[in-house]
Amino acid sequence: MGRIIFSKHALRRARERGVDDNEVINTVEQPVEVLDVKYGRKAGFKHFDCDYVVAIYETRNGEIVVVTSVKVDKKRLERYGFRRI
Repeated sequence: MGRIIFSKHALRRARERGVDDNEVINTVEQPVEVLDVKYGRKAGFKHFDCDYVVAIYETRNGEIVVVTSVKVDKKRLERYGFRRI
């Protein structure tokens, strides 16, 4: 796995949504499940305390670029298509 970096958009949205950078890194490195999503990107999720964190990322030049992240509940994970909840 390449180095994990955050786009400016990802950093801004994480702050707005109360998602910790370390949670996002952990989600990308050790997801419960990964889905292929639009534009060749990946979506992974992981459970932290009472929240689930979803990270959307892509690979560019050998690096993993986090595009955005969000905290969700179980119902929303199911709507996204995750099954290993």
